[in-house]
Amino acid sequence: MYATIGRIIKKGEEILTQNKAVLSEKMTALYCRLSVDDRAEGESNSIANQKTILSRYAKERGFFNPQFYVDDGVTGTTFNRPGLNAMLDDVKAGKIGTVIIKDQSRIGRDVLEVGLLKRTFEEHDVRFIAANDNLDSANGFDIMSIFRDVFNEWYVADTSKKQRAAKRSNAQQGKIMGRPPYGFVVTNNKNIWEIDENAAEIIREIFNRYITGDTPLVIARDLNKRGIIRPREYYNDKIGNQTLNKKHWTDRTIVYILNNRSYIGTYTAQKYSTPSYKNHKKYVRPKEDWITIENHHPAILSIETFETTQRLRSNRRRITKLGDTTALSGLIFCEDCGSKLGVSRTGYDYYICSRYRNQNEHSDIKCTRHGVRRDALEQIVFNKIKQTVELAIKDKVKFAEKVNKSVNKDTEKAIKKKTSEATKTDQRITELNKIISRIYEDHVLGKLGEERFSLMLVGYEKEQAEMKEKARTLRDEIDELKNKITNLQSFITLTENCGEIIELTAEVARVFIEKIIVHEGVFENACRRSNRTQEIHIFLSYIGEFNPVE
Repeated sequence: MYATIGRIIKKGEEILTQNKAVLSEKMTALYCRLSVDDRAEGESNSIANQKTILSRYAKERGFFNPQFYVDDGVTGTTFNRPGLNAMLDDVKAGKIGTVIIKDQSRIGRDVLEVGLLKRTFEEHDVRFIAANDNLDSANGFDIMSIFRDVFNEWYVADTSKKQRAAKRSNAQQGKIMGRPPYGFVVTNNKNIWEIDENAAEIIREIFNRYITGDTPLVIARDLNKRGIIRPREYYNDKIGNQTLNKKHWTDRTIVYILNNRSYIGTYTAQKYSTPSYKNHKKYVRPKEDWITIENHHPAILSIETFETTQRLRSNRRRITKLGDTTALSGLIFCEDCGSKLGVSRTGYDYYICSRYRNQNEHSDIKCTRHGVRRDALEQIVFNKIKQTVELAIKDKVKFAEKVNKSVNKDTEKAIKKKTSEATKTDQRITELNKIISRIYEDHVLGKLGEERFSLMLVGYEKEQAEMKEKARTLRDEIDELKNKITNLQSFITLTENCGEIIELTAEVARVFIEKIIVHEGVFENACRRSNRTQEIHIFLSYIGEFNPVE
């Protein structure tokens, strides 16, 4: 009997020795994580302090082969972390026998993701310990660990909510967030932007070159050729960070600069956000949610220069197949289909509708030629600009009176037309509400079958949505017209800066012309194709359609 007991004890000791050997071969993972927010809590959560606690814990309890896995400056709501990924790879490879963390929040702050991690540890026979929370998977299920995981997620959700509110409050007060745009530097208190003249000269050059006709790609290539440092690298050099691989200017960088309202003194914040504290992918907020503060900081550009650029951005010039552009390229539009007019060289140069040029028998929407001689149109435009500029310079009072009379008349006419259209749209929306209510009643009372009801409902709801969108668009257009104030001073500023106009260049056209609308020509005698007349409407920057000789 005693011999049998002795053999059992000896066998048990052998098994224990074997298990210890197996365990000693596997590593003990000591995982540390610190987020940016955690740093504000002081030394208690520092990586160094976590390492000290975990090392002592492992040593005192006899855990073998300790190996640190560290994620420093990584939030607990993301689970794609270098240190965590490396540890999981070793877990799945069977290299780790135990995972020890300081507390449950270090592994993560998302109940679902933490639960999946615990399951992964179980599947690979890995013991999981949270030292300060007295959690040890070897002791079986611990219901308190679930509550701790929930609290950890609630904490980060509450923190995120408070941070969002604080950032919005700071933005509303005009407090700077993030680094300044290229062309500005921050002062010592970091809440005021000042002009960096070296970079500001490049900004002015970019805008002026675009107005004169250079494309963003041409501008970028020239800046690279001259060795001008790109904005990001310029900023790094300013703050003392050396960039080894300096990137080149691209047309995308130029476009970003051309669209940036910071250069006229406007501060825009809260433009970007993330869906939640769990999803960190950025998206652009609706414009009505942006915070915009005018005259927030010194302006590098005049408002006239910036607005001219934006107008030209919406009517971009196109290089012809022969590799050139005309002075009016990108500014002429077809009255019927809205397409731009491009140059066609058949004997004389003609501007003709691009949709007409490209249409074929399979085209859904067709248009007519809308042809106008290039030399004739450019002469008309040149005369209009020259006469208007001369009047503005010669007699500003008379010029102001004529412009106000002309623009106010056109604006009132447009408001009246759109208001009438908006009223009819609102009436139709009201009718559709009644119709939809009526068919619901008929359906409930059994007067209208399910299939018929569904078809009618879909049709009416679709029309209702279209009408509501149309009504919103019309109201926006009416508000824009009501708020439209002819900026005479802006136009006069343009005239003072342009000097004497002796020819129609791309720069002159792009500065003074907003758009040109060309109608189809009409022949008095269609058989003989004689006595042709054609309407052409020229809209000048800031003052619209204006006739200086009336």
